[in-house]
Amino acid sequence: MCANPKKTEPAFVIVEGKRAISLERSITTIGRKPDNHIVINDQHVSRYHAQIRKVNDSYVLIDLESTVGTSINGSKVSQAFLKDGDVISIGGIPLLFGIGTTKTPLEYPTTDSHNSAASITDTIKLEQADDYLDLFNTTQENEKTPRDNK
Repeated sequence: MCANPKKTEPAFVIVEGKRAISLERSITTIGRKPDNHIVINDQHVSRYHAQIRKVNDSYVLIDLESTVGTSINGSKVSQAFLKDGDVISIGGIPLLFGIGTTKTPLEYPTTDSHNSAASITDTIKLEQADDYLDLFNTTQENEKTPRDNK
C-alpha cells in the first residue's frame, strides 16, 4: 500500500488588517482589477500585480512585473517561497501570510471580493500586529515566544 502524500497545510493572508482570506486555490491572483481573486483598490497596486501559487507542500509569491513591485519582509522580490508570518507588500499595501487553521471563519475570495461582507477583523478590535496572529491556530502554537514571557 502506498502512503498518502503529505497534504499542504491550509494558508491565508490578512489584507490591510481588515480581511482574512483563505488560499484554497492552486493559484490566487492579486491586483486592482475586479477579476482577481484578491482585489486591492489602490492606485499603487497594478491591475494584475502578483500571484500566490501552491507548489507541492509550499506557497510561492510571484510578482507579475508590477509597476511598484512586491516585497516580503521589506526585501523586494520577483519570486520567493513564503513562510508563516511573512509580511508581503503589494504596492505598499501590507498582507500577512499565515499557515494553519483558523479559530474563526475566513472570507473566501470571489471575483467580487471587494464588495464582500465585513470580515472577522472588521468586527474585532485589534490593537497591534501580533493580535492578528492570535486569531489563528498555527503549527507553532505550543512553542513559547518572547511575547509569552511578558
